[in-house]
Amino acid sequence: MQRLRPFPIPALLTLVAAGLFASCGGPSAEEDARVCANVQCSAGRCVAEAGAPVCRCGAWEQAAGLTCAIVAYQQEDDHGDTRETATALAPSEGFHEGTINPPFRAMPDRDVFAMPTAAGHGYRFVFRPGTLTPVDVRLVESSGAEVRTRPLQSKEGTRLEFISTEEAPRFITVAAPEGTNASGTYSYRLEDLGQDVHGDTLATATPLALTNTPFLLTLEFAEDADVFTFRTEPNQGFQFSCEGTDVSLQLLDGAGVQMDGGLTWDSSRICAGHWSPHASTWFVRASSSHDKAVTTHCQLDDLGRDEHANGVLGATPLTAGVPMAGRHHGPNDVDVFSFVATAGNIYDLRVLPVRNRSIRLTDANGTTLAETQWNRIVHVPVSAGTYYVHLPADETWGSDFELKVDDRGLDDHGATPATATRADVGETVTGLIHDYADLDAISVPLVANMYYRLSSCQRSCTLTTHTSGAPLYRLEVQNGVWYINTPITELVTFIVSSRSIPHDFTFRVDWVGNDDHGDDADHATPQSVPLDTAGVFEENPDVDVLSFALEAGHTYRVESDRAHLRILNPQGAEVALSSEMYSTTRYFTAESSGTYVAELTTPRYAPDRPTVWSFSLREQ
Repeated sequence: MQRLRPFPIPALLTLVAAGLFASCGGPSAEEDARVCANVQCSAGRCVAEAGAPVCRCGAWEQAAGLTCAIVAYQQEDDHGDTRETATALAPSEGFHEGTINPPFRAMPDRDVFAMPTAAGHGYRFVFRPGTLTPVDVRLVESSGAEVRTRPLQSKEGTRLEFISTEEAPRFITVAAPEGTNASGTYSYRLEDLGQDVHGDTLATATPLALTNTPFLLTLEFAEDADVFTFRTEPNQGFQFSCEGTDVSLQLLDGAGVQMDGGLTWDSSRICAGHWSPHASTWFVRASSSHDKAVTTHCQLDDLGRDEHANGVLGATPLTAGVPMAGRHHGPNDVDVFSFVATAGNIYDLRVLPVRNRSIRLTDANGTTLAETQWNRIVHVPVSAGTYYVHLPADETWGSDFELKVDDRGLDDHGATPATATRADVGETVTGLIHDYADLDAISVPLVANMYYRLSSCQRSCTLTTHTSGAPLYRLEVQNGVWYINTPITELVTFIVSSRSIPHDFTFRVDWVGNDDHGDDADHATPQSVPLDTAGVFEENPDVDVLSFALEAGHTYRVESDRAHLRILNPQGAEVALSSEMYSTTRYFTAESSGTYVAELTTPRYAPDRPTVWSFSLREQ
């Protein structure tokens, strides 16, 4: 059987005394609570004695040897610390000071402000640390949930910007950072940014018509968002765009779901759009992209009904040689075209205006035959039939384009000397290298010991030659330009190929004679300034003379390579040239306006064979 413990006599006497004191008219519990409301004891409990708070130790505190005394009085709070006791905040010109008191009874102080409930008004809460730093400021809903905001720094303080709503008032809470137990002062004020012109929710969205007319968009503060809504008919495209890079756009469908891939932008404009085969409701949310107020122009464009199918079913037929107009009605639009091809013919597909864009060619089974990002496809079908061209939208959707297919027939030039195209000196020949294995051969009759200028292969192509066995001398004077000559009269074949497909080229051989430039001022080759040219010393010695007009008082920079250079003024006197150390660049100032000549002669130690020279002149 458990033995009964004796009850401590001191504790029993304390309880009896307390009971007698209360029955004899001592302070009530309500009086203790009233008098001790703002008192914190080191230990024990606070009671009212003669209307004053006193800390009394209980038996446990006495046994532990604790001192029961008043250690803190709660300071008067300048603002309520709950949403129910929040201070109603009104806009003001000047700052007001607030105080965060030290923690009382282990509870930190905080100040709560109730925002005005003016639906659709924008507000800016500006606060500055005083003796309390840093300051923890938050925007919360009436439910207590924190509202995501981005504090913005300015010269006058830190700003929170937000929209107030009538049905859901918002609150500002100010406190010391959690866990710091800090106290001190801060200052604050509220600015009314005015009524927001456009709603910021789907329910309050501003309706728009597809009018193709610019309108002013003003985002009054960093956290402002303007929402617009509109409808499109089946198969109708649209483009919502804003000028500049300070605006972000979100495109949402009628259910408020954000559309992926509906945005495009460049350095001057951002666009949102979509093509749908169904009648649809759309929302566009515009907001600041750089934490600042924005004023710009936006517009909603009607792109019309999509006139081309998005698949092979219903593809628009093309006629060879006839351009077909089109427009992508949204970033998700794909326009598909068809054409009938003959086996073995060369078909040249290209889109205008010329720029990099995706184009894909398929057969009737959907097999991809060719695909490129370079705006053009050249294809030789192995069988006759219907083929399909797929043009997906790119960053220029909403603008017009033209697609053209040209039937270029069979290969334009033979591939061997026996099948080469015959051309005369001075005749221009054009061609198309349509495949890596394609070779275009052109034969030209050349006369022995005459000099010719050959122009071809200026970009991404290779030029080879075929003769009867006699040598053909070639000197490249600049990209795609050669001087050529042969010791015997014969038909020379030039073969063009390329690794850059498709490749258009122009081929021409011109007779130069025994010398490409005159040998004196009276027979000088006229040039325009600035000039950058080249030539050939056909023999050693040789003189080539160029002429050009210069203006008095202007300084010119000249450079020459593999030639001795003299500049002669309009009177025929040599012009003094100055140069910099370790530099081949020379300078001179024209003393008078008129025609000057550059006299280029074979260097002293030039080889006894044709030599290429170069010369440039431009104003300094």
